[in-house]
Amino acid sequence: MEALAEHALAVFPLAAGEAPAVRYVSFAQSVQRGVTITELPGAASVNDLAVTNPLDVAVLLYEGEEVLGAQQNRTFDVSVLVAAETTLPVPVSCVEVGRWDGTRAAEPLAPAPQTANPRLRRMKSTRMRSELDAGRAPRARQSEVWSVVAAASGRHGVSSRTGAMHDVFETRRAQLNAVARAVELHPGQVGMLAAVGGRFLVLDHVSEPAAFASLHGPLLQGYALDALEVTPTGAPSLADESELLDRLLAAPVRRGPAVGLGESLRFASGGLAGTALSHGGELITLTAFAEDAPADNNAPSVRIGRPSHRRRPRGREGGLSG
Repeated sequence: MEALAEHALAVFPLAAGEAPAVRYVSFAQSVQRGVTITELPGAASVNDLAVTNPLDVAVLLYEGEEVLGAQQNRTFDVSVLVAAETTLPVPVSCVEVGRWDGTRAAEPLAPAPQTANPRLRRMKSTRMRSELDAGRAPRARQSEVWSVVAAASGRHGVSSRTGAMHDVFETRRAQLNAVARAVELHPGQVGMLAAVGGRFLVLDHVSEPAAFASLHGPLLQGYALDALEVTPTGAPSLADESELLDRLLAAPVRRGPAVGLGESLRFASGGLAGTALSHGGELITLTAFAEDAPADNNAPSVRIGRPSHRRRPRGREGGLSG
């Protein structure tokens, strides 16, 4: 299927051929059912939040999702599958440097209408993979996150009282909505490959269509913010998309423990780098960034599984398969 394009943004939808075996819901789907994200009880931390899942189904927190409120706004550092009937601490980064409001410590955080933009997400992903390679916890570097947020505010001419990335999005919301409205959600969609200014930027995949549907709009808001900074150009072709997906699916990966359920994967090969989460033999999430990254020649020869049931990615028709 050809890309859906608006301004400098072009998006190729990706869809699965079969229903996933692992069932879960997104945070946005579950917040009205009693799932909460709060400051750590008794000792709030800039870079940690507590997720309480009282449901009988797992809850997905997707890398880059932003949550608003409590003592300051945050964005998730990694994708986390929170088990049913579990409370779990999760790593986050602050995207609101000028607020640490203890009077709101008991307030649950709410889903934001946007994820972090790919520029910020790619920087965080690069840092976390580096930390893992060095044998440390998968953490972004908070000073780097604040620097990227400040730079975005400057480029978009936004003066935020609390230095909030959310205020950058709010200032440009009408333009972001106009771009995002041109990229419709298709039945069965489980991901999308986004290009900005004719260059592939990021691929986002979530195996559960309903969970992905709840992330579709926020992800587009993040893509659109980066697209507003770029002069519109032609979209990549289907052949370009196919070639990128071939390189992605051939990338060797490193494996490690995940936060929450499943196993964490990371890769950097052929100009693509990113992370994935697998559970129960199924690829749950995959985030890949196009960047000038050297091949990881020391990685073990393990391949990324296709993100749904062994069918080649073919946009809407074929989907990612695993």
